[in-house]
Amino acid sequence: MTRSSKPHVLVEYYNLFLDLDFKNLRFQGKLHVGIESEENITLSSHGLTIIQVKAETHLLHFEQEGENLIVKTGPFKGVLDIEYSGLIPDILTGIYRAPYDNTHVVTTQFEASSARRMLPCVDDPGYKAEFRLTLKIDKNLDAISNMPAESTRVEDDKKVVSFQKTPKMSTYLIYLGVGKFEELKSELGKTDIAVATVPGKAGKGRFALEVAKASIDFYQSYFGIPYVLPKVHLVAVPEFAAGGMENWGAIVFRETALLIDEKSDVRARKRVSEVVAHEFAHMWFGDLVTMKWWDDLWLNESFATLMAFKVLDKIQPEWEAWQDFLRGDTAGAMSRDSIRSTHPIEVSVKSPSEIEEIFDDISYGKGASILRMFEEYLGAEDFRKGIENFLNRFKYQNAEGNDFWNALEDASGKKIRSIASEWIRKPGYPLITVTLDAGRLTLRQERFLLSGTADDIWPIPIIVKLNGEKKKILFDKREEIISVEKVESLKINVDQTGFYRVYYKDLYDLVWKSSPSSLDRWGIILDALSFLIAAKISFPEYLGLLKKYIQEQNYLPALEVSDQLSFLNTIVPSKIIETSIKFHREQLRILKNKTGENNAMLRGVFANRLAFIDENYAKDLSSEFRDYDKVEPNMKDAVATAFARTYSDLDTVVRKYRESTSDEERVRLLAAMMSFKDKSIIALSLGFAIGGDVKRQDIGNMIMASLRNPDAISLIWTWVKVNMDRLKKLFEGTETLSRIIISAIPILGISRVEEIKEFFDKNKAGLESSVEAGLEKLEIYDTLVTKINSI
Repeated sequence: MTRSSKPHVLVEYYNLFLDLDFKNLRFQGKLHVGIESEENITLSSHGLTIIQVKAETHLLHFEQEGENLIVKTGPFKGVLDIEYSGLIPDILTGIYRAPYDNTHVVTTQFEASSARRMLPCVDDPGYKAEFRLTLKIDKNLDAISNMPAESTRVEDDKKVVSFQKTPKMSTYLIYLGVGKFEELKSELGKTDIAVATVPGKAGKGRFALEVAKASIDFYQSYFGIPYVLPKVHLVAVPEFAAGGMENWGAIVFRETALLIDEKSDVRARKRVSEVVAHEFAHMWFGDLVTMKWWDDLWLNESFATLMAFKVLDKIQPEWEAWQDFLRGDTAGAMSRDSIRSTHPIEVSVKSPSEIEEIFDDISYGKGASILRMFEEYLGAEDFRKGIENFLNRFKYQNAEGNDFWNALEDASGKKIRSIASEWIRKPGYPLITVTLDAGRLTLRQERFLLSGTADDIWPIPIIVKLNGEKKKILFDKREEIISVEKVESLKINVDQTGFYRVYYKDLYDLVWKSSPSSLDRWGIILDALSFLIAAKISFPEYLGLLKKYIQEQNYLPALEVSDQLSFLNTIVPSKIIETSIKFHREQLRILKNKTGENNAMLRGVFANRLAFIDENYAKDLSSEFRDYDKVEPNMKDAVATAFARTYSDLDTVVRKYRESTSDEERVRLLAAMMSFKDKSIIALSLGFAIGGDVKRQDIGNMIMASLRNPDAISLIWTWVKVNMDRLKKLFEGTETLSRIIISAIPILGISRVEEIKEFFDKNKAGLESSVEAGLEKLEIYDTLVTKINSI
């Protein structure tokens, strides 16, 4: 079913009875659909065996065309009764088996278009309906769905569990979980809240439970609308492709995004907090009010991304959460959006097969960054009031992006819709070049590209700090000239609220005189790497700028420099290693006596990266691997990396992996397995990855971890070529492989550009956008490497 072939139907409800065979992984379904149609009814159905379709007592003719179940009703108003059966496969989408400890749970992941794998339905977000689910399962099993259980009755060795009727909602938000669950329960007002895990892990959900309660409390106040369901489960699933999924009333998480304990590091605490807060934002923005079609996916995800950091800033102010937002979301989106093979925030989606590739940095990070920019432009209270009005106007309904902008206009009195249209409907973002000549400060804008620039203009809300005074300007033309008598200091994009880069032509001395904040220092060095790649500055100029950060005292700019040095080490290791060692050693000296969670995290990150490039440091640190369980949590990655870089001892790392019961710990050890210098050990590690010991969800993490290891690149490329079909099968129906491909191609392909192009020309089906973007970046990086190596 595509957007152009949307059915002319009205669905009132789905009443579903599932008889689920947990052991043999199959189910029988009886579905009653209250539906009205002007023509033959078309439902989505994938992998289901339809036994019969009836209307009252009359059997109806039906046929299956691809994923469309066409029922020959003619014009119809009434109830369709459908009997069918299905299997529960080992994939990561639809209704599937999630294994653990020689058993499994049955769980679901329906976004974007996989509800059709469990029931025939109009599998389109624009067709909301009420759902009533009844399950027949083994009596020793537990069941979780969107609503509380209404009744349970025992029938021999089975039990029948009926759940309360849901509000009107979209099919992709249905949830079903069956297995042995352990729960940690709490409540907030009239809302029951529970963390559900496989047996023995619920205690690790205490931190997430408190974040959930704080999130609900924050959103109820911010939106002015209470959480409307009687309960919410936070379900930790042993195998899950994403971090979380906002099923209404039954949010699903990867275990590492929900469960932590006293052995968890600061990054894990931040990740759990962010993912929980993100998914709870969807309870309002996405679930209560839902997009009409996937063109507006960005609004769901951008909004939840922005709101999550509002919650973090409220409940953990010492983390300075907006700094992590800039590093993770704004910077990632600017990188993705700096090539021609990008896409607008609002992208035309014609069919479900296109959806997975837009779950990316543009839909999440760029959209959230644009919303942050508009919040600064409109004012925080008008922005909040517009959101409240929007949610009240469209609750239990579907809405479009224009509805959102209209609500912001009404609340603020400012013409935001026309400005927003320019930002969300065309790709890319601006570069503002600043020049000063004879009392004229000139700002000129064009589109920034790593391969150069292009003519384009945006209406940019900018903040100029000139001689210590701030001024807001809507810069909506090619050039803006500001007359000045004297310029003593200058900074544009103060505190990095805008989504654009700034190049100060021969004016950086004035920028440093503006006493830039830590956010502004971050912005300067962030832009510098892109200017290096785009050949706006030379490699020696770039290294000269880095020297200003060797003794950096602030969290975000120091972490950004480390990120950049780590990236450059993968592509030009011999040209950057001396600078990188000097920086990381100096930073560890600075951090030695600093307290606080951000500093503890930095120590771990910097030690890990230093261990990768400094043999003497790695050798000294590796001795702590003997008492690995006693290592301070934030240093565990570094100690494991140091051990791998010092010794060719895969067996010891594998043994610790198998002994561990924590997914967080296992992910650390998998990264260490990809850090060895010896290619033969990397090959053994990759064999271990696909040998059955490693969760499917973690294989992608191993591949991504391998990209930082220059010793492994040629081997990884060979392995990817051999295992491409296997990877496609492993990650079927998810965005995981798209994310891997877009990151891996530019690194794996350096010095083998034509070979990479030829391979992916034959193997890009379902990955077209990611391959195109990866190849474009590869050519840019390959050119950069050639230039730097010639110096």
